[in-house]
Amino acid sequence: MDVADNTVALVTKHCGLQLELYQKCVTQNPENWDIKCITQKRALAKCSEDNVPIIKHVKEMCDPFIKEYDHCVMNNQQDPAVCLDSLKRLFHCTEEHGKLPPTGPPRPVSAADSSSSDTDKKPTASGYGYRGGVSA
Repeated sequence: MDVADNTVALVTKHCGLQLELYQKCVTQNPENWDIKCITQKRALAKCSEDNVPIIKHVKEMCDPFIKEYDHCVMNNQQDPAVCLDSLKRLFHCTEEHGKLPPTGPPRPVSAADSSSSDTDKKPTASGYGYRGGVSA
């Protein structure tokens, strides 16, 4: 199972209800789902970010590219193709930061980790550490 499949599985496991409600809303509102389903979209995004650490990490690392792409799409709704360069930059960022470190997925820092020397310790965000990876 690759990172994307694992991420989808974790979102489905932890946020199944939010995902179902968002999908149902989109299906029921094909003409204006982007407006009608904003509450469900936000609930799914929050749940995913709270429960799947790699999503939060990618969102933090790629925030400027996410904002650039969203801004472009909002300003070019009639011709979103002009946003392809922004989308490519966002894609490359997610590809770079969406890969798991060689030691696997982010994990809670355990008591076993506290036995290492103080020089090996790095600050972590939300209690999750990336061995050899990016830390906040």
